[in-house]
Order: sequence, then C-alpha cells, then structure tokens
Amino acid sequence: MKLLFPRSGVMKKLPDPVFEHEFDAATSLGFDCLLLAEDVLSHEGAEAAVRQLPDGDGGPLLYRGWIVPEAVYRQLYDTLASRGHRLVSTPEQYAEVTYFPNYYPKVRKASPPAVWTDTPDEYLAWSRSRTLGDGPFVLKDHIKSAKHRWHEACFVPQGAGRERFEEVAAALKAEQGKAFHRGFVVKQYIPLRSRGPSPREYPMAEEYRLFFWRGKRLVASHYHEQPANPVDWTPFERLAGRFDAPFFSMDVAQAEGGNWLVVDMGAGECSSLPPSLPATKFYKALRDAWAVPESAASGSE
Repeated sequence: MKLLFPRSGVMKKLPDPVFEHEFDAATSLGFDCLLLAEDVLSHEGAEAAVRQLPDGDGGPLLYRGWIVPEAVYRQLYDTLASRGHRLVSTPEQYAEVTYFPNYYPKVRKASPPAVWTDTPDEYLAWSRSRTLGDGPFVLKDHIKSAKHRWHEACFVPQGAGRERFEEVAAALKAEQGKAFHRGFVVKQYIPLRSRGPSPREYPMAEEYRLFFWRGKRLVASHYHEQPANPVDWTPFERLAGRFDAPFFSMDVAQAEGGNWLVVDMGAGECSSLPPSLPATKFYKALRDAWAVPESAASGSE
C-alpha cells in the first residue's frame, strides 16, 4: 500500500510540514510513503517532480497532497504510469469530484440551488445569480471558496445589489490569484444549524466531512473540533454511489430547518482531515478498506 505525499521545500527528504502528521501516522500503520517534489510540479513539470521516486511495479499509488488543476494531475498520472506507478484515481475521476460543475448535477436535489460561469467574469456571475433571486449568496471558484475572508470575498448579503456582488467576486478572484479555478460558482446561502461561536469569520455549523472509498463510507467526522451527533448517513451513501471516483470527500451540513445538505465535495486526494479526525483513525480506516478486494467491497463503518 503506497502513498505519495508532498515533500518539504526546505528539507527535501522530509514531508511537507502540513502533511507530516499524516505521513507519520500512515507509516506507523504499514503504508509505504513516498515523497513528491510538489514544489517543482507546476514550474518544471511532472518529470522533474518524480525524478527521485523509485520505479514502481504497476501497483496502485494514492496521492495525498495539495489541490492541483486537472491538467497538472493528468500530467502527473501519465508520468507516474511511465515509471510503473498507477494513481488510484484517473484524471477523469479526479476531475469528477474536484470541479463543481462536474459533481453538482449528481447531488443537485440535496444541495443549495446554484449557478456558475466558465470564465472569471464578475458581471456574468451577477447576471446568472438573478435566477436565484436577490440573495443571500456564497461565492467560490470551481473548486474553492475564500471563506476565511467570509465578509469580503465569500458572502453576499440579501439585497446587496450588483456593485457589492461584483466587489465580493473581485475580492475572491484577487484572493485566489493564479490559483483561481476556471469561473465563479454562486450558491444560494441557506442558514445552517449553529454549533456556537466560530474562531474564524465564517459561521461554525453542524457540518461533517465524509470520506468515501470505492463508493462506501470510509469515515465521517465533524468539520470543526466538535463532538459528533448521531446522523443517518444513508441518503449520502446513496448519493456517493453515483460517482465513478474511487476516493472523495463530501461535506454535509444541517440547515436551520432540520434538513441535511451537501455543501461541498472534493477529491479525497486533496481533502484535508478535519480537526476532529485523528490521522491515525483515518489511515487505519483506509488501510482496512484498501485491503478489501474491489469485487468484495461492501458495507461501511
């Protein structure tokens, strides 16, 4: 069982400090952990990024690192294949759960209403938002939001008007910089059940991150550092069955009205562990699930 983590940009033989606790937990549980020169991936290409890796034997390799665009992931996938490593998710599977327009149609009925653009055009995003009414809205690009700047670059209050909408959209685009992904997503804001004051700008809600492996729930943990409440995950497990991707995350939250919503998704390769989920628990669940042959995989935790 092999994992691929980003290396440190300073200590080349060590993992990126952000992933060090995951690297250590996975190693302690028997995973063979390799290091990717992700700091050179986007600048010099995949060949340079994997130059120090040993050749593989054709077996699966699971990437755990930073979000990369589909084109970069495809280049990495092909380069690793030429070296005898088979990334668990194909480029198509990675894109299926990474980009909002790809996954939203499959979870639409369980998600807030949304529209999007395919270009970073603030006015076009405003125009399309009119089909959702007068707000409030949450803005993001095709992959990420800037909810750490909730009031400046994420949330548009009800009735804010075009000028304020475009200010928030422009701030989002500036915040993401070169990492802005494709276009704007405008989601109708639905108030979520509160779990108390938040240490960040965005509200702390009754929200969970679910990881899925081969269509089955791997683990579920509160998105914030909060104790979990009993939740029936069955509806979301059914939704997970609609996806071809073998490894992905699904963020779900309870609205003030009591219903549960899919609020976000992502490739499992790039989805961070919430603070309530110990790395050892996550990698033990992954190790146990990985050991089950695909044809025999069934049930969930």
